[in-house]
Amino acid sequence: MVFWSMNVRAVTIATSVLAVLASAAVLYALRSIMLPLVLAGLLSILFRPLVNRLRAWKVPSVLCLVIVLLIVSSALWTIYTIGAAGTSSVIEKAPEYDIRVQQLSDQITAWVRDLTTMIYGRPTKIRLENIVNVSTLTGVAAQWLGSVVSFVSDAFLVLLFLVFMIPAGEHFPRKLQAATKDVDWLDATHVYDRVYSDVVRYISVKTIMNAINGLATWALLEAFGVDFAPLLGLLSFLLHYLPNIGSVVSTVLPTVVALLQFGTIGGTLSVTIPLIIVQGGIGNVLEPKVMGKSLDLSPVVVLFALVFWGWMWGVTGMILSVPIMAVIKSVLEATTSTRPLAVLMGERVRD
Repeated sequence: MVFWSMNVRAVTIATSVLAVLASAAVLYALRSIMLPLVLAGLLSILFRPLVNRLRAWKVPSVLCLVIVLLIVSSALWTIYTIGAAGTSSVIEKAPEYDIRVQQLSDQITAWVRDLTTMIYGRPTKIRLENIVNVSTLTGVAAQWLGSVVSFVSDAFLVLLFLVFMIPAGEHFPRKLQAATKDVDWLDATHVYDRVYSDVVRYISVKTIMNAINGLATWALLEAFGVDFAPLLGLLSFLLHYLPNIGSVVSTVLPTVVALLQFGTIGGTLSVTIPLIIVQGGIGNVLEPKVMGKSLDLSPVVVLFALVFWGWMWGVTGMILSVPIMAVIKSVLEATTSTRPLAVLMGERVRD
């Protein structure tokens, strides 16, 4: 009997692993369709409070749908316009910045050579251009920006999915309750309400804070005359969706641009220090007060989500990784058998 039980458990574990691998393969193969679908689903959840408010004011469903589509299409078009113009500007100025990077590389190499000569009595043979390939960095930056612009340019699928999701979302809770009323172990309505409240709060507050951050970054860089200010502001808006690393990258990028453009430490610090103060104030002071309680995801889970969804769906997958993991965690908490996994995914220890 024990041997039979162990075999059953092994088969169950193996089946679960195969199911996860098969699901990952399907998500990767269908990423061109699944990514707009997931984004449309999150947008439909985000705009549900607005639709409910409009419906309470007796606004027709068709007009509610038109309003949501206008808001989403305007936002996507703005991102596309700024991203496309910024990408063109980066590619146009790439040769000029290549020269500046080479000059900076020569200065740093000379400084390191003098320092090693003073310490060890002989100059080093290491040159910065042998470590950092300028053309590769420029290509990676252009490819990264191009991936964002390319996705936003496929916004037609997002809008198409929203056309069907917004009206369906109005009746979905009642349909879900009716469909699972005979399933004793699953309180589907509670799961939906929890996912809905957590995801709506996170995405709405995060989007508002990121927009403030992006506009502040844009205005600050524009005031100091830094190149690519609109694009860097847009990147600050998008990167702050990435937990932990987003704020660092959104500070490093303008610093590098300022260093290459001005060529002096003083000019660079005059941009970097106010940028750190503004972004730190918004991210560490204002956002936690407005956000309230977090999604309760472990930093390890967040890091894994960034890597996994980044590999699956690129930069946009990294941006969507935290809301996706929050939905998965809420679903796992719904049943006794999967609740331990949800506890492991959380940051706080619950008795």
